[in-house]
Amino acid sequence: MEVEILSRETIKPTTPTPPHLRWHQLSALDQLSPQMTVHQVLFYPINGGDQSSPAHRETVLKTSLSTLLATFYPLAGRLRREGPPPHGTASVECTDEGVPFTVARANIELDLVLQDDRYLKHYDKLVPRNRSQLDYGEPLLHIQLTHFSCASSAFGMCLSHQVADGNSAVLFVKAWSAYARLGIICPEFTPRFTATSIFPPVNPPPPDSILPSHRKLHPRRFLIGARALEQLREETTVRGARRPTRFEVAAGVVWRCARRARERLTNLCLVASLRPRLSPPVGTDVFGNVWVMTATTTEERIREALSVIDGEYARRVMAGEVRVEGHEEGGSSLVLSGVAGFGFYEADFGWGRPRRLGFANHDTGELAMFVGTASGDGMEVWVWLEEEVMVRFERDPEIVGLVSNA
Repeated sequence: MEVEILSRETIKPTTPTPPHLRWHQLSALDQLSPQMTVHQVLFYPINGGDQSSPAHRETVLKTSLSTLLATFYPLAGRLRREGPPPHGTASVECTDEGVPFTVARANIELDLVLQDDRYLKHYDKLVPRNRSQLDYGEPLLHIQLTHFSCASSAFGMCLSHQVADGNSAVLFVKAWSAYARLGIICPEFTPRFTATSIFPPVNPPPPDSILPSHRKLHPRRFLIGARALEQLREETTVRGARRPTRFEVAAGVVWRCARRARERLTNLCLVASLRPRLSPPVGTDVFGNVWVMTATTTEERIREALSVIDGEYARRVMAGEVRVEGHEEGGSSLVLSGVAGFGFYEADFGWGRPRRLGFANHDTGELAMFVGTASGDGMEVWVWLEEEVMVRFERDPEIVGLVSNA
């Protein structure tokens, strides 16, 4: 798949950020989050009722983004360090410098890309950054719109993980798509920048929970059907106990197969949202990182590991009393995340909902991400492992019996 860059420009907010909002202070959980960008791609096919041209889509996206950046003003700023490394704290200077917007063209039809998972390794051509690590002073958000030869489109987004978690990314995309389609900023998608009042920043900041590895990893996408998930939940339910969630049973399978595929995997790291676990709960309109990581060593203890996560656990993590090594030297940990992806399929910019959510350019360690599907049935699991490990993983009889490549 060849992708040609057609244009690059910077989209700035329609109105300047007020002086009293010049500095956006990062919360303690923002400080704890890795200084990297997460790369996501939404694929939009041409459907029968949509007659919009590629040029029209481009204009709509740029115009609506400019307006929306006045509301999501930190995303048009730049990350700054206050104090010398390694103990300086970080803040976002809301300078209205804007968001880089790339327009590209791919010499292939979208259906061919979606029907053949051999193209997964080419998804990095559909996002505007070729690395995950984010340096101070760089843009926090990058956008790329890629037109396919069939007039379908891919929407690639690289968003700083230091300022936003998966829920915040979904909030931004929903707000953007709603404005592009309706011409209004919907109240339910208006962000609240109150995370620092819930998790005040600490100095010196806590150590990163995820350390970049930059190893060559191979992506695979697996689809677990709704019926298979329900059957697995029934089989693993202990009499008198609460039924395991879809994430718990799917995570157990992935962990067992990963351990068999790679002998030195010893630690299972679970990324969990704090939003419903706090008292009172934190809504999805609170912009920032509201998640923590916990660890276990067996699939049987996944529920137990998740059950201890609450406000007190988060306080201990921020105080440095709990240290979870996400990606240890030598790659002895596998990180499982189920906190993102389930809302992106609602992002209708005016030409229908996306057919698929994809991920690109993951270079921070072995990872499995559990996300929703366009139909709302079942679950997709995106897995990144080293090549020889992936070969053994995808041939594991338990994986073969549970999932099918879509």
